[in-house]
Amino acid sequence: MKWYRLFLFSLLFCLSPLSHSADGEETIRITTGHWPPYLDEDRPDGGFLARIIREAFATEDIKAEFTFFPWSRALALVKTRNYQASAVWSCTKERRRDFLYSAPILPYQYVFYHRQKMAFDWDSLSDLEGMAVGLTQDYSYGQTLSAAMNSGLVNADVTTSDLANFRKLLLGRIDLFPMDPVVGEAMIGEQLGPEARARLEFHPKALRSALYHLPFSRDDPEAGRLRRAFDRGLAKLRESGRYQEIIENALKAHSSPAAAAILEDKLVNWDEDPSPCV
Repeated sequence: MKWYRLFLFSLLFCLSPLSHSADGEETIRITTGHWPPYLDEDRPDGGFLARIIREAFATEDIKAEFTFFPWSRALALVKTRNYQASAVWSCTKERRRDFLYSAPILPYQYVFYHRQKMAFDWDSLSDLEGMAVGLTQDYSYGQTLSAAMNSGLVNADVTTSDLANFRKLLLGRIDLFPMDPVVGEAMIGEQLGPEARARLEFHPKALRSALYHLPFSRDDPEAGRLRRAFDRGLAKLRESGRYQEIIENALKAHSSPAAAAILEDKLVNWDEDPSPCV
């Protein structure tokens, strides 16, 4: 019976999402989705958020491996313990039932893009009255914009992609487009070009903001240990200045100088949420 128990142990070890290399290095398998420049399937480093996560684990002698999936599958594969974590997600009441969340990795926000020649400022919903707002199908833009749409204050114009909305904005078919500016700057620069970059800008006031985390399955007995290891590693990156360096390099590569200066302040100089997602 000894050989049978050894076989079962070996089988369970091979099926576990947590593994060890030949030299004993621990490896965590992480799901993610394509959301450049945060997470980029086409880049060797996987995007700058993948780099932050990888280097945070490395400080704790854990190797992080990323596999890209459609977003709808990425979190489900962690829930069923095929993988041990998923990058990256905001914290919601529903998700907290199934997942343990890391310390916040990075803040994100949605802002309004508009044409530079359009004099635009806003402080409250009433400032948006009568404007045509481009939206991307199946996206959630938060309660503020939902309230404005439901009241008829703004005119919603829904299309199938962010890129299509930027093109409609350039053509004057919509007045505003809410978008994550980190993603928006990369998309404008890489897919629409310098002329579009010169014609479009974003208002710095956030329409919606939250924090990105790394969730682990609550059913995984290793989840608590891995979360603590990641949190320690992330703290080390921030204390050493490496965290800031990764973000600054990414913004310089994908944003205009003016936008990079605004975003660097938002992404680097922030305080951790006093009410962590647990």
